[in-house]
Amino acid sequence: MVRQQKIGLDIQKKAYHTDKFYQPKQTSKLPVWGTSYEVLYNHLSYEHKIHQAYIELGTGVFWIQKSDLLPIVKKLKSLGYDILSEMSAIDMLAIDNRFEMFYQFHSVYSNNSDKRRIRIKCFLSPNETIESLSGEFRCALWTEREAYDMLGIIFENHPHLNRILMPQDWVGHPLLKSYPLKGDENASWYEIDKIFGKEYRSIIGPEQRDSARIDEKDTFNFARIGFEKERGTQNNFNLNTQKQAKAAFVKNLDSKKPKMLKERR
Repeated sequence: MVRQQKIGLDIQKKAYHTDKFYQPKQTSKLPVWGTSYEVLYNHLSYEHKIHQAYIELGTGVFWIQKSDLLPIVKKLKSLGYDILSEMSAIDMLAIDNRFEMFYQFHSVYSNNSDKRRIRIKCFLSPNETIESLSGEFRCALWTEREAYDMLGIIFENHPHLNRILMPQDWVGHPLLKSYPLKGDENASWYEIDKIFGKEYRSIIGPEQRDSARIDEKDTFNFARIGFEKERGTQNNFNLNTQKQAKAAFVKNLDSKKPKMLKERR
């Protein structure tokens, strides 16, 4: 058992990340012509404009106009692609001021055995809305709410387009690349205001999410590769040092001059 734990620790010590400036090699994009996916291209392009079509990682990828999304999806559904396995968007606002929407469909029918997976993609400007697919696929009820919550994308005709991960009164959309990694001004006061009230801001101070304030050897609260300890053993993190140092998430309070809160909200 001890030997297995040591092996696990050695694995954790190995670097598993790449340089932040590393540019991965792009996956190859193969033409659909002469393949089974050409049949789907013919079905879709008969009534709708297909801007681009190729095969990537064994999946047929079709770039379409945003306005054609719903009729194309209905067409795919009639052809046996009745599983929406994934959908979301990529924030490309800083590059070309638009979102890249993608929808992944899957078919389990035997006649689609050589073309199981289809990906539909389109661009969406930040001031535009896009049609909801919740009327065709019930799973879109949840995935579209997540895209709305995290990225701020509006889906037309969604029956209940509310936040699904963040609180209803949260300000901003955390998966936008413009959203600060440590949270914005609203985030720094959110829990203070909700739990204690704005009148206690000067007493408690804003939440601190600065990673520089976290002890790099604290394996009790955080995973720190290189400082792991076997299960049941005491870590090296000095709790006395923690008490003397500033608190990780709120400012230090003077223990000799306590301030009693009237009540917790």
